Amino acid sequence: MAISALYDRRILIVEDEYLVAMSLRDALQSVGSIVIGPVASVEKAIKAIESEPDIDAAVVDVNLGGAMAYPVANALLVRDIPFVFTSGYEDDVLHGRYPGIRNCLKPYVFAKMEEAPPASTGTVLRGPFGAPQDEEGGLLKLALRRVVLMRAG
Repeated sequence: MAISALYDRRILIVEDEYLVAMSLRDALQSVGSIVIGPVASVEKAIKAIESEPDIDAAVVDVNLGGAMAYPVANALLVRDIPFVFTSGYEDDVLHGRYPGIRNCLKPYVFAKMEEAPPASTGTVLRGPFGAPQDEEGGLLKLALRRVVLMRAG
């Protein structure tokens, strides 16, 4: 079995729904990722981003208890940390504000999130319940592709 590109990568989870956060944590740990968090608020996410010296990538829920996660996204961009959004809805404002960041619509399938194709920016991966999925899948690994290449070089 091939080793996941997420193996030994430090992944920050920013998610306010407990069961979703724990499920994602377990899935990431099962492929060998080192999980930071989960954190459930904008404030806690900002603190984690500021205090953790090594974050390879992040998964960020767009809506954290009614607060939009834009400050979290901005903090990640400032540190040049690749990330993907997760949300329960498509948001044109999100795509307009962060056109190069991918959005994984909930509910998502981790295996599809993990595998990475080289794809155009802004591609939406939809959930498994009747909505179409990006055939290639792969949001997290795509976000990490740059990290893997930087470490190799």
